[in-house]
Amino acid sequence: MAIVIFSKPLTKTDIEERLAVPTHALEHINMPEGDNHVYPKDSGGREWRFRCYTRPNGHPKPVFTTGWLDFVHAKGLQTGDQVTFSMLEDENEGGGAPQYIIHATRTIHLLGQQIVVDLPHP
Repeated sequence: MAIVIFSKPLTKTDIEERLAVPTHALEHINMPEGDNHVYPKDSGGREWRFRCYTRPNGHPKPVFTTGWLDFVHAKGLQTGDQVTFSMLEDENEGGGAPQYIIHATRTIHLLGQQIVVDLPHP
């Protein structure tokens, strides 16, 4: 079972520069000691490495930087696509490191209907 940490439609900045992460998500994202990276897997099982940067001035405003644009290009993400970042619920029990999942979807309109599709595996 996956617990959604955040889900958001992508903006132009998210596509071209960095992914703005909601501040509340930081309390659910554990990074290894001395490492400011997160390692989510996509729906195809590929592990990604995103640097999680927060401003040092007391207002975190977290963003995923290094590695994020590789994900954007591999998935062919566009403004308006949806990204969902989740944690597998039972992975964190028993002291194990949490496992994160990143999922990208696009809503398309076909014959007057909205259809949500998974974006391709790289």
